[in-house]
Amino acid sequence: MRVAEALWSLTAYLGRHGVEHPSTDAEWLLSFVLHCKRLELFLTPDRVLTAEQTERLRALSVRRAQREPLQYIVGEVDFFGQKLHVDQRVLVPRPETEELVYQMQQYLTENFFKEPSSSPDIAGGEQKSLAILDLGTGSGAIAIALAALFPSIKLTAVDCSAEALAVAEKNSIENNVRDRISFVQSDWFENVEGTFDVIISNPPYVSEEEYRSLQPEVRCFEPKGALTAGEEGLADLKHILSKAPEYLKRGGFLVMETGCTQHTALHAYEKTLGYAKTQSTLDLSHRERYFWAWA
Repeated sequence: MRVAEALWSLTAYLGRHGVEHPSTDAEWLLSFVLHCKRLELFLTPDRVLTAEQTERLRALSVRRAQREPLQYIVGEVDFFGQKLHVDQRVLVPRPETEELVYQMQQYLTENFFKEPSSSPDIAGGEQKSLAILDLGTGSGAIAIALAALFPSIKLTAVDCSAEALAVAEKNSIENNVRDRISFVQSDWFENVEGTFDVIISNPPYVSEEEYRSLQPEVRCFEPKGALTAGEEGLADLKHILSKAPEYLKRGGFLVMETGCTQHTALHAYEKTLGYAKTQSTLDLSHRERYFWAWA
C-alpha cells in the first residue's frame, strides 16, 4: 500500500465511524507510523508501506475508530511549546488551557517581570522569584509550561491521583523543569503547606448533564473524576475559591478555568469570601472561561 492510498482509505474508514476530523487524524496516524512529518506524506505519495507498517497502521486505526483519543494513541501532545506524554491516567490538555497559560504569561510579564528579553535563555526578561501553586495538575501541562516560560519561579503541582502525578513528574523530567516543581499528592489543599503568590487551577467543572452529551472520546476514555463536579459543576470551583485566601500571600491572586456559564454564580459566591476584586476573562471563542480573584 502506498502513502496516498493509505490516506484515502484511512480517511474514509474513520469518517464512517464518526471521527470528527477523519483526514487530519489519518495524516497524524500515518505520519506517526512512518516517523515523519505530516507534510512529508504529501511530498512522497508513492512511498510504499512495509507489511509491518501496514499492520501497525491498521491496529491504530481500529483504536481511533473506537473513538480513543488520538493523543492517547500516539502517546503525546504539544502544549504551549512543550511535548507532553498523555494516557488514560490524565486528561488531554485542551486549547482553552493553553489560552489560560497565555493569559497568565501576559499578566506575570506585565505585573511581575520586565518585558521579555531577547535572550533565548530568559523567557520573562529580568527574573524575580514567585511561588505558584497548580491545583489539579494532571499531566503537569500548566506547571511545566509556566516553569519553561519563567525560569526563576518555583511551582508546587498538586493532584489527588498518584497515577496522574507519575505522568506529570515524567513530563517535568523530559522537559527539563523537574528541579523547579514540587509534586504533592493532595485532595486540593489538604496536604499543601505554605503560601503562594499565585494559585492556578483547571479543576473539574462539567455537570453530570453536560457529561452525558460529551463526545465518546471524552466519556469513554478520559478520567471522569478530572472532568465532573457536583452542584452543576460548581462544587470544586467553589471549594477552591473558599479555601484559596488561606494560601495566598497578601496581594496574591487565584485564577481558574471554568465552564462558560458559571461566572454569574461564581461572582455571587465570591462576594461572601472577602476578595479584594474579581474579574472574568474570555477564551478564544469569546466566552467567559477564566475567573480571577485577588486576595
